[in-house]
Amino acid sequence: MGSLYNFFKEISATKENIGDENTALINEVKNTMRQLKDAEMYFQNVTDPDLVDQAIYNLESLRKKYIYLIKKAKENGINFNNFSSLIS
Repeated sequence: MGSLYNFFKEISATKENIGDENTALINEVKNTMRQLKDAEMYFQNVTDPDLVDQAIYNLESLRKKYIYLIKKAKENGINFNNFSSLIS
């Protein structure tokens, strides 16, 4: 009986870890979306050629991070059908 209890305890802990990981992933997607929005505004307003290059690099870097996070979320079964709820 004790080993069965330990088995279910391990399963429960695994589910909690997955939940924590998914919560962290969702928060990271939200944060990256905010950073992308800020980076796009910066790119729209920068005029110095050197800073334009930096703004482009930053945008591309954030886009790649965003794509990676979305793929990871899909692998974990997270669905982002309602993007407007993420931006708030």
